[in-house]
Amino acid sequence: MLIGIPDRFAFLIEKVPEWCDGFVNGLLYIYVNGEMFPKKLYTTTLSDLWSLFDYAFTNPPKDERLYALPDDELFAELRRLRFPEYFTDDEDADEDYRYDIEYYEIGDWGYDIFAVSNGENVRVLIGHWENRESFELVNSTRITLSEFTDLRDKFSEYYHNEIQGEQHG
Repeated sequence: MLIGIPDRFAFLIEKVPEWCDGFVNGLLYIYVNGEMFPKKLYTTTLSDLWSLFDYAFTNPPKDERLYALPDDELFAELRRLRFPEYFTDDEDADEDYRYDIEYYEIGDWGYDIFAVSNGENVRVLIGHWENRESFELVNSTRITLSEFTDLRDKFSEYYHNEIQGEQHG
């Protein structure tokens, strides 16, 4: 099922029954400006997508100062907040997950996705890393908060009805 507008921001999610063996497995791809992430075929444990509903996907943080930054500066700032251990000597620095749109497999492919809102719109940024010290912004988009909320609600409905329902059914 395609949820969202792929030439702006969307998810492509599909169960693959042949891959299910005790878990609901399938495909999950993210589209930002028509570009699909990750770039290769992989299996996602769809029944473990509960982590996606943490942090920014549920409620993108409102921060007008961050929202107003140019893409590269915003991305760099969100990286510093999320991965402070790469920017400070303080080994006990707290990671800030508030801006994350995260699920395990996308991270396994070296991608991190961030979102921030100004109260009316949401900026979504996706970056790729070879190692946590070599991280680059690869795409970004802006959508209205209502579009983001609609996408999140449709994804949540699909997840609860089709994924969790199958797992418990």
